[in-house]
Amino acid sequence: MSHTCSSVLVRCIDFRLGKEISNYLNTENLYGDIDIISIAGSTKSISQENNSYAESQVDLSKKLHNINKVILMNHTDCGGYGGKDAFDSKEDELNQHKQDLNIAKNKLQTRHPDIEITLMIADIQEGGGVQIATL
Repeated sequence: MSHTCSSVLVRCIDFRLGKEISNYLNTENLYGDIDIISIAGSTKSISQENNSYAESQVDLSKKLHNINKVILMNHTDCGGYGGKDAFDSKEDELNQHKQDLNIAKNKLQTRHPDIEITLMIADIQEGGGVQIATL
């Protein structure tokens, strides 16, 4: 391979995440060393579909850039899930994201058992801020 990178990030297309994801990538020294896959709903398609587009993009990142880590990031108030109003409570919303992230992780580990997978949630705050946490 003529060019490789260490990781791939699967994230939602939501523009509200941009600044905090940028800060995270800088802090982790991942700029210039990561593929970024942006799909509405992030891991929702992986958890609910077989051979989803997102899975094929992770496969391609592994094939073309020899990644050894996948970062899966969902976020609260995600339009792909119907937004925060689609849930009875913040706890229900977070539980749904955690469930989908874990399903996606298990599916990707079956496809790529040699890859490390990190799960993250970006919590969009009422005032417009974003807090990213590792699960």
